[in-house]
Amino acid sequence: MIEDWIVITCGVIVIVAAIAVAVLKLRSAERKMHESMHKFKIYSDLLNAITELNLAGGDPYKMDVAKKNLALTLNRLNLVGSTGVLRSTNNLLDFLNEYKDKDYDTLRLHNILNRLVIEARRDINPEHARKIEESQVRFRFFAPPRNRVQAQPPEKQG
Repeated sequence: MIEDWIVITCGVIVIVAAIAVAVLKLRSAERKMHESMHKFKIYSDLLNAITELNLAGGDPYKMDVAKKNLALTLNRLNLVGSTGVLRSTNNLLDFLNEYKDKDYDTLRLHNILNRLVIEARRDINPEHARKIEESQVRFRFFAPPRNRVQAQPPEKQG
């Protein structure tokens, strides 16, 4: 009789332990998914802020808004970004400061942005990032030359 109770008690303890472990793993996975979604939002905000900076062109108002948006995004990025993303962002900011108000090397900017995207992908989903890296995909970005007067269409010329 006592042996039966020992077996039943041990069985209940094993079942409770298995359920506890499963709940902990589910919570851990949920937390990681939430963190990844939050990081994805901040990383995409960073890329959008860079695009806004590129689109501002010579418009001082748009440039001020774009710089403010970039600064606010960088503040959030500093709190959650991985080491690789933060290094890539530092390289990007160094590049932007180096070519402030001058034409810049678009290829170099694209290389920096590609490295930034690769690091963000590694942080969010390492397995998928590895597959993308192995395929040697180059990401495309919009980066018009700065300080160049765009030719107006013939109907708009005086």
